[in-house]
Amino acid sequence: MDVLEIDNSFKEFKTIEEVELKQCEEWSVSEMTLKEIEYNTFFEQFMLRNVPCILKNVSFNWECSKKWILRNQINYEYLIESYGDLVVPVADCNKISYNSQCKCEMKMKDFIHYLRKSERTQLLYLKDWHLKNVRPTDNFYEVPKVFGLDWLNEYAQDNNEDDFRFVYIGPQNSWTPLHSDVYSSYSWSVNVFGRKEWTLFPPGEERKLKDSLGNLPLMYNEKSFPNIQHLKIIQESGDAIFVPSGWYHQVVNLQDTISINHNWINSCNIVFMWKSLHENLLTIENEIEHLKDTPEFHDQCQLILKSLFGIDLERFKKFIIHIAQKRLHQLEEKSLKSFDRFSLGKNQILFDLNKIHFVMNKLNLENYKIHNDLLSIIQKKLFK
Repeated sequence: MDVLEIDNSFKEFKTIEEVELKQCEEWSVSEMTLKEIEYNTFFEQFMLRNVPCILKNVSFNWECSKKWILRNQINYEYLIESYGDLVVPVADCNKISYNSQCKCEMKMKDFIHYLRKSERTQLLYLKDWHLKNVRPTDNFYEVPKVFGLDWLNEYAQDNNEDDFRFVYIGPQNSWTPLHSDVYSSYSWSVNVFGRKEWTLFPPGEERKLKDSLGNLPLMYNEKSFPNIQHLKIIQESGDAIFVPSGWYHQVVNLQDTISINHNWINSCNIVFMWKSLHENLLTIENEIEHLKDTPEFHDQCQLILKSLFGIDLERFKKFIIHIAQKRLHQLEEKSLKSFDRFSLGKNQILFDLNKIHFVMNKLNLENYKIHNDLLSIIQKKLFK
């Protein structure tokens, strides 16, 4: 079992809300191999600072790189033989409805038959396929250690819920519209095969792209929006890209491409998630303020919050309480697994509890009550 540990006291780290973003002209996106960076370094330099990077040669030893790819081409026959009867989610990049790509489901073998055609009349993109959840014993990839502190998928596994682990397969020119990731999470994406072009916008730049109704364009066009800070990154086969919280991004497949993606939250960005959730809730409450005196006002706000942000307040509280209780237990049971093959060192556990304690206090200040007994226990562990 790999241990995730940080070197310094949890009190010494800055968090996202304490780090000022530079101008994009000052960014140079760091590139390195997994062998060249330790978990603690990635934790400090990228997750805490909330800046993107590229990790090279991540997937070459993965099982999917050996079985899904044959002689530098997608191994269509293997994919049909192994997964052909599974139903997969597919987006049509040429059909737009309500400012998003139209979705459908189809058998994997039918999608592969489409993909291998030399001439295609449609532009279909297999997206958000929960293959690891469907085939949990199929070890077709390995989570890089630097991405191992993953509360979202830890919580999902502990509670038998839908995960945040996805496979994407798309032809050349298929694309993902401009968006930020669910819950204002981090994401990582590894190209098993092919090339992608990413356009990333540091937090706040997306506001300059909105129209008078507050809508974002499906895709950013530099000619239409000059003087917008952004980064262009070409992701090669085998590369992992780290996309920080709150960075809007769009993606174009420059070749037929297969990728594996995770969304994840941890102690480095849980405050970012809370702030985003709270801002969304305040906006909703303001929008339907005319219903404030009705008995259904609170429930209606939470329903809208869940539909827009993906999670409501009660579920968010349940999420952080679960992680808090588990971390308290892990302080006593040092070998207890967190997510995947990873266990946590003491400093990492204390850092997690420190950030949970911070968010719980914020919830209490806003009258979204967290049980004070749990807060008291965490405080004793942190400051004994």
